[in-house]
Amino acid sequence: MNDSRNQWLCEFSQQLVLFPSYLHAYTMLQKSVETARQRGIPTSAMVVGPSGCGKSTLLQLFRDSFGPPYELIEPKGITTVRPAFYCSVPSPVTVKSFAKKLVRELGCPDSRGDTVELSYRVMALLKTCKVAVCELDEFHHLARPEAEKTRGIVIDWLITMMNETMTPFVLAGAPECKFLLNQRPALARRFPFVVELQYLTFSEDRDSDYMVLLSSLDEQLYARGLLRSGVHLTDSDIAVRLYVATSGSLEYIRLIIHGAAQCMLAHQRLTLEIVDFVQASKLIDLRLSMSPAPFDLTLSYCYDKIQRKQ
Repeated sequence: MNDSRNQWLCEFSQQLVLFPSYLHAYTMLQKSVETARQRGIPTSAMVVGPSGCGKSTLLQLFRDSFGPPYELIEPKGITTVRPAFYCSVPSPVTVKSFAKKLVRELGCPDSRGDTVELSYRVMALLKTCKVAVCELDEFHHLARPEAEKTRGIVIDWLITMMNETMTPFVLAGAPECKFLLNQRPALARRFPFVVELQYLTFSEDRDSDYMVLLSSLDEQLYARGLLRSGVHLTDSDIAVRLYVATSGSLEYIRLIIHGAAQCMLAHQRLTLEIVDFVQASKLIDLRLSMSPAPFDLTLSYCYDKIQRKQ
């Protein structure tokens, strides 16, 4: 695989597609931060959904929309401004482990001290770094049974952080995160924007989430002219079998398409063929596949499996 094609594949893998429901979710996050600004209250958002539905990618996309960190020269010295901040919740979760991680991720090397000292350091850093939104991924760690003893204390601590710094937060995690909202009204009041992501529903309507995603990825595959002909992702031969293989999981869809492109380049072809998808799917542990060897199935069988699934 030559350097230009390797670079092309790397760039393709980084491309994001704002299909309709994903764009709606992104708009909800924008709305939460805008509302917090206008009301002067840290009105926040929660993103929930199964693994592989695009939660972390959505958070990183939203974070990047605020721009990268930069240095600001002030009378007291040079400050690193972090317009948007992203990190994952530690496991096991305690106030001290949470505070330590935030301190380190905000660029402070000093994570010594007791819980009170660390908490004040977090609040100071959020203000000093001028954080406009704080994103916390893997929040479902707090919903696990082993977190029961510390759950209430950590949530109260988080609410205090929001109130003291007036920073809007975005929490993301598995569907059980909604349990935390149901159990803690004080948390629910501060997170009125709830975004629920799901695996994509199968539809061959060109305006559906699934076909908008495949159409956009297909355009990107052919955009540089490195692919000259062959199958398209929106062809029924590919789209239907790809759905059977992934059950609509964004993570698996992207993984199979990436693997197919790798197979094509390894064979030094300029055409993407269904055999590339066959080979790619055999190399991946497709936990959500509706049937073994999905790209070897007949279309009628695939349609039947999808209909039964939905």
